[in-house]
Amino acid sequence: MLSYCKEGTGRLVILCMKRGELLLESIRNELAKHGIKDAVILSAIGSLSKAVLHRVTTMDIKAVDEFITIEKPMELSSLQGFVLDGHPHFHMVISDLEKTYTGHLEDGTTVLYLAEISLLELKNTNLKRVTNAAGLAEIIPRN
Repeated sequence: MLSYCKEGTGRLVILCMKRGELLLESIRNELAKHGIKDAVILSAIGSLSKAVLHRVTTMDIKAVDEFITIEKPMELSSLQGFVLDGHPHFHMVISDLEKTYTGHLEDGTTVLYLAEISLLELKNTNLKRVTNAAGLAEIIPRN
């Protein structure tokens, strides 16, 4: 295990997204607009008309992902993760009237009625993600 302990937080960003807006792309654009490279999601709720995600399908050393697109009314119950070096890595929990889905948020996920997202800027983080030999994006120091 690797451990990082840094000190410092910055601005709070609250996004109130409306029908038809793209979830991940909008978050990415707003963070770039404000010059925020590192952040953590504090809260995320809303509704979606389209969810694009991937999830693991094996227990092999190298992960094999399944990409799925769901188009129907869904509730966004949770979105968790970090933005490191300007790159979001978020996982979500969503549900329709019959099933619950979890996985890694991908571009193309679309707001149905609204989505409310709050992010807290992290200062002095100095971390990034790189893809390792097993194909996994792991956190390492930026220097």
